[in-house]
Amino acid sequence: MGIENNSCVGICENCGKCKGAKFLSEMNERKTKLSFMPEDFIADQMEKYGISFDIGTTTVVGNLWDLEKGTSLQIIGKTNPQIIFGADVISRINYCEDDSAKFKIIRDKIAGCLNDIIKELLTNNKIEKQDILKVIVAGNTTMSHIFAGFNPKTLARAPFTPAYSGEKVFKAREVLLNLDPETEVILLPNIAGHIGGDITAGILATRMEDFKGVTLFIDIGTNGEIVLSKNDKIYACSTAAGPAFEGAFIHQGMRAEAGAIEKVKIKSGTAFFKTVESKEPVGICGSGIIQVIAELLKTGIINKSGRLLMPVELEGVKLSDDLKSRLRENTDGREFVIVFKQEKADIVITQKDIREVQLAKGAIYSGIMLLLGLLNEEIKNVDRVILGGAFGSYLNKESAVEIGILPDIDLNKIISAGNTAGTGASLVLLSESERKKATHIAEKTEHLELANCSNFQEEFLKAMSF
Repeated sequence: MGIENNSCVGICENCGKCKGAKFLSEMNERKTKLSFMPEDFIADQMEKYGISFDIGTTTVVGNLWDLEKGTSLQIIGKTNPQIIFGADVISRINYCEDDSAKFKIIRDKIAGCLNDIIKELLTNNKIEKQDILKVIVAGNTTMSHIFAGFNPKTLARAPFTPAYSGEKVFKAREVLLNLDPETEVILLPNIAGHIGGDITAGILATRMEDFKGVTLFIDIGTNGEIVLSKNDKIYACSTAAGPAFEGAFIHQGMRAEAGAIEKVKIKSGTAFFKTVESKEPVGICGSGIIQVIAELLKTGIINKSGRLLMPVELEGVKLSDDLKSRLRENTDGREFVIVFKQEKADIVITQKDIREVQLAKGAIYSGIMLLLGLLNEEIKNVDRVILGGAFGSYLNKESAVEIGILPDIDLNKIISAGNTAGTGASLVLLSESERKKATHIAEKTEHLELANCSNFQEEFLKAMSF
């Protein structure tokens, strides 16, 4: 049935031969990975520690640092428990707006998650809570508001004005953290209503200000944030991409957990796949969704409009009997079977799933085009694309270009930079000059509100096509 969990079928990217070595070297030279210490780091705090947090809509990550040695001791990630109130930020805002009791519930959820991480970090490393000198928090605007105690209701309607601006400094007791009550907690500054401190941290971590030419930084998560820099200018926008790339609103979508199909390849007349941890397939995550759609496009099974074609419609396209058997239509619509299962439901990609991805990728690509328009630049002039966030680390670049999430440029110019929000937060924890840079970045970056762009709908409709 085309199941190849362990054999190489040309879809594994771990060999290092296709990682954009030249650009990766360039980024490392500019210290964009946190394998270095800030130049002004001074270990003047004996036996003191700090924690940096990246509060994402889906995942929360805490990083414990030894401030004497400047080394990371442990990283712990957990699912954001607020997910029970909705997969996206708008759902969570709608849950708690104009209701103080519900706001307390949703705020307590994130404080509880951070406290669980703190407890594990301290216990595992035999550290007392009074030894935590400082905490740095980066998050998207909604997550930052809720963490800090600001109701995010103004972020759900135009003009999407945040309740605060600039860096915010708290005591641990003010933000419900189970540390010494006087421990300093610094919340990184937001850029705009839907461009948060996580993007400020990402710009800081990638050092995109230092690059010459045109640089795109894209953080594809539950929302899609896009930053464009050229020389001394930085522009940013947020796109309502939705959580499709994280598996939400997809028929059998799931997060990138054990058993999630993360890679798909159509080869020799059948479909091969790879799952996370090589476990029995139970669903499909974002990277797998993108790859299967790209493969179906290349074989002609999906046309440019996104329609999933049945065998009778595929004139001139030579399909094997196996591929034909995977195309079927039922009362719920059309679907392509990725995995046939004997006792449980087959794992499929549906026509509706394809439409969800079209909406998400259309939002991201139209944002890219509108930012480029501000600088009178074209796709061909983009010198590099930096992908932030966990999803960017697993994204198959060729497939992302194939379906139109990313610009059609040399793949060597596209590089994954990992958890840039966490990296930037850690830089601020370790360095006062990095903290000042973060504030400078937030103030300097110009925000483009896509809803106010007269040609947004035109660009979005064009970007919907494959």
